[in-house]
Amino acid sequence: MVPVILCGGSGTRLWPVSRAHYPKQYCEFFDQSFLKTTYERLKSLDTPWVITTASMQNLTQKTIPIADEHLILEPFGKNTAPALALLCHKFLKLKQEDQVVGVFPSDHLIFNEKAFLKALEVAERQAHKNKIITLGVEPHKASTAYGYIEVDENKKLDSQEAISAFQVKSFREKPNLEIAKKYIKSKHFYWNAGIFVFKISTLIQAFELYMPELWSKISSLNQDNLEQVYANINSISIDYGVMEKANNIACVPGDFGWSDVGSWDEVARLFEEAPELKNQSKADLYSYMSSSNFVYSVKDKIIGLSNVNDLIVVDTPDSLLITQKGSSQSVKELQTLISESRPVHASNTYYEKRPWGNYEVLSESAECKVKKVSVLPYKSISYQSHQKRDELWVIVSGEGKLTLDDKVQSVKKNDVVTILRKTKHQIECTSDIPLILIEVQTGDYFGEDDIERYES
Repeated sequence: MVPVILCGGSGTRLWPVSRAHYPKQYCEFFDQSFLKTTYERLKSLDTPWVITTASMQNLTQKTIPIADEHLILEPFGKNTAPALALLCHKFLKLKQEDQVVGVFPSDHLIFNEKAFLKALEVAERQAHKNKIITLGVEPHKASTAYGYIEVDENKKLDSQEAISAFQVKSFREKPNLEIAKKYIKSKHFYWNAGIFVFKISTLIQAFELYMPELWSKISSLNQDNLEQVYANINSISIDYGVMEKANNIACVPGDFGWSDVGSWDEVARLFEEAPELKNQSKADLYSYMSSSNFVYSVKDKIIGLSNVNDLIVVDTPDSLLITQKGSSQSVKELQTLISESRPVHASNTYYEKRPWGNYEVLSESAECKVKKVSVLPYKSISYQSHQKRDELWVIVSGEGKLTLDDKVQSVKKNDVVTILRKTKHQIECTSDIPLILIEVQTGDYFGEDDIERYES
C-alpha cells in the first residue's frame, strides 16, 4: 500500500495558533508537528506521497523529507474529490492503476498504531477486491463534531484478529446531540475519520460513473494547463461526490486511539489525558480560586487567572483567544468574523518557516515592522528588492556574505546594514551556526508581497 497524505486545511479551527498560511498540520502543539508525526507513522508502509497546494510546498518540504517526485501540488485547494482525482491521474500516467493507496489526513493523532496497521491490512485486502474502504472510529461519546458511518453488521466482508470489514449502509452528516446519542446507542455507527483505501483503477471507475465532469477535466491535464483546469473545477468532497453514492463501499471500524485534534477542547483533553505527549505550551500559569481552565501560550509568559472556571485561553504575540470550554467549535466562525475586517491578520502568522530558515515578527505598527530572521548554515534568502520599504539589519550572531546591488561584502556579529528601497539585496550564511539578524522595516507598506526577486 502506498500511503498518501492530504495536506490541506484553512487554519481556522485552532486559531490563533494556526492560520491560513500556517495550518494546523505544521503547528507543534506537542513534541513535533502533526504532519511529521503522520509521515513517521506511515513510512513503514511505503514511501509516503503528499498532496498539498503549491503555496505550501516550501513549508511541507521544510517539515518532512519529501522528495519532489512524491509531491503532488494543486494550484489551490478544491476539497478532497479533485485532490484524489489528481492523484489518480498521476498514478495512471505512471502506469500504476492497479496500485492500492491509502489516503490519510495530515493532522490527526493515532495512539494505538498496532490496531491501526491491522485495520489497514484488512482494508488493503478489500481494496484488491475492488472495494473503496473507509476507516471508522469507535465513538467514545455522542459527538456533534463528526460525520458518522452506518455499517450493515449482517454483511461482514473480512475479519482478522477481531478487526472486521463491513458493507457500508449509509453516511450521515454531523448530527445534533439527540441524534448522536441514538447513533451511539445503536452500536453500528462510527465516526468518519476521513481515511480511505482503494485501488487507483477502482476510484477512477467511480469518478467516471459518479463524477464524470470532474474526471473529464482532470483527464485533460497536461504540463501547461493545470491552473486553468483547476480554476474551472467545483470544490467538492470525496464523501459527497463518490462515497455516498457508490455501492462498493466498505468500512473497517476500530478503536485506534484516534483524535482529529479539531478544536481547542480536544487539545485541552489531550494535554490532560495523554501525558506521554510533550506539552509545548510556554505559559507560566498562576491560578487563584479558579479551576478546570486550559491555558496555552507560544511565548514564555506569566498568565494569571483569578476567580474563573472552565475557560480556554490561547495567547500568541499578536492575538488572544478566550472561550468557554465546550464551545471551542465556534472558533471557526470567530476567525471568519476577524478575517472580514482584518484579512491579513487572520491569515498570516507571526512566524514562518522558509527553505532558507525562518522569521518571527517581533513588533508591527503603522510606522515600522520588526523581525527576527534566522538563516540556516550555507543557505541564503533570494536576491530581492522592495518598492515601499527601507530595511535596517543588525547582525546578532553568525557570519554571512551580503550582496547589495551586485557588490559583495562579509558581515558578522554587531554589523549594521542599511538597505534602501529598490536596492537589490541578498544574505547568505557562511558559518556552521545560523546567521541571526534583527530586521527593522520603515516605509509605507510591510506586506510580504512587496518583493521583486532576481536571479543571483
